[in-house]
Parts: sequence; structure tokens; C-alpha cells
Amino acid sequence: MRYHIVDAFADERFAGNPAAVVPGPAFPAADEMQAVAHRIGLPTTAFVVPDGPGEYQVRWFTPYKEINLCGHATIASARHLFGLPGNVERERLRFVSGNGVLNASRDGDLIAIDLPGSRLTVAEPPPGMLAALGLDSVVACVVSSDDVLVEVASEEAVRAVRPDFPALGRLPFRGHIVTARADSEVDFVSRTFFPSLGVDEDQVCVSAHCKLAPYWAGRLGRRQLTALQLSERGGRLAVEDAGERVRVLGSAVPRGGARDLALEELAAQ
Repeated sequence: MRYHIVDAFADERFAGNPAAVVPGPAFPAADEMQAVAHRIGLPTTAFVVPDGPGEYQVRWFTPYKEINLCGHATIASARHLFGLPGNVERERLRFVSGNGVLNASRDGDLIAIDLPGSRLTVAEPPPGMLAALGLDSVVACVVSSDDVLVEVASEEAVRAVRPDFPALGRLPFRGHIVTARADSEVDFVSRTFFPSLGVDEDQVCVSAHCKLAPYWAGRLGRRQLTALQLSERGGRLAVEDAGERVRVLGSAVPRGGARDLALEELAAQ
């Protein structure tokens, strides 16, 4: 089985978020895809299958679980697929998932995707969350259907978060987002944690920006914003709140050529 590694949101300063892209004529069995993702060991592995001219079915797996949406792995997939002979002249690709349709397009040297926006509800921090994040208080808290977002007082406070990952993973949410207005350079910063999915800290999380974009658009009164994820590798994004949809733009840098994963490696797991 052949796969490709692409670093999304990488530039001269930030290493971005790596994803593996596994193209094929059909999806393998779910347990085989999970074993492949676990063996590769990157934050997300995307499996893509042709579904018509410029259209692909897509499924995403962390090393431990299938997930319903992954933006950075979709950007990585688009970068790889735009380079194939049948797509070199295309400006747009369509990805069909169990969670809806994502469109990816070229935007100069960047890849842009649009994703469903999230409805946010103001709430008190869920019991145990602040302690699990090591926070005494927050500026605000909002929840969506799957994630919790808290705003803290400063960029430095975001950098200083040291979560208790086992405690965070026991809470009834997919992910936990900590954000603040940026000190300079960009509009806002964030860090994202997904221990329940086997990813303690995601390096650059696009699906979290489906919450961050509308949140900061409301706070700052602008729909087009710039963002920085303050993870170990770091990554820079541009986002646009378009109401029902969120547009995310970022770089995608292929990491060498194709790599092979022998089936006997999976059997040995």
C-alpha cells in the first residue's frame, strides 16, 4: 500500500501539521484502514477514492479512531491530487464524506477549502474542564455539537496551558480549544487538544477553526481573519466566516515521494 506525506500549514517559520494520503481504487475494510493509520502514526491519515472527474470519496483516521472531519488532511489530499495528470489543469476538487461535501481549490500557492460552519452556544465551562486544562478562569466559553472552546486572557496564557490529558479525555467532548486575541502578527491564536481521539495536541486543526472563525468574527467584527496555532510545530492559517460555511486557506508541502507500507507490517501489529 502506497502513501504520501504532506505538511499542511507549513512555511519558512512553522512546520505545520503532517497528514498521510492513501489513494486507491476503493476503500479497504475499516479495520485495515485503522491498522494503516496506526502504523503510519501521523495525526491523521486520509483515504481517497475517485468518484468521478475531479471528485473523490474521503475517510479520515487518527492512529486510534475514524473521525468525521479533518480539514488539514483534506488540504494535504488536495495538494497531492492536484499534482496527478488528470487534475493538473483543474482549479477545484470535490471531496465527498459521510459528514458532507468539502470543496478544495487553488488560491495562488495555497490550498483553500470550505467546510460547514459550527453553531456556538455560550455556556459555563463543563465540570472538570478548567482543572484538566490547568486554568483558574476563562474570559468566555462556548460549545458546539462536538467541541468546547474557551477564550483566555492573553496569547501567553494560551502558550502556558499544560493539560492533564487523561482527565481531559474523560470529558464528554471530542476536542477542547483554547484561544486568545493575538499580541501581534495575526488576529488570534489557539491550541487544540483531542485526547479522546488519541491525539493529545493537534498541531494545526482546521475543524477547530470552523468554531474559531465565527467566534472571532463576532468578537472582532470582521469576517476575514488570520490565525496562528501555537503547537510545537506551529502553523499559520487564513480563515473567512461565510455564515453557514467557513473558508480556510493554508500551504501544503509534500514531504518527498511515495512511501510503501507492506501488508505483512499490518499483520504483525
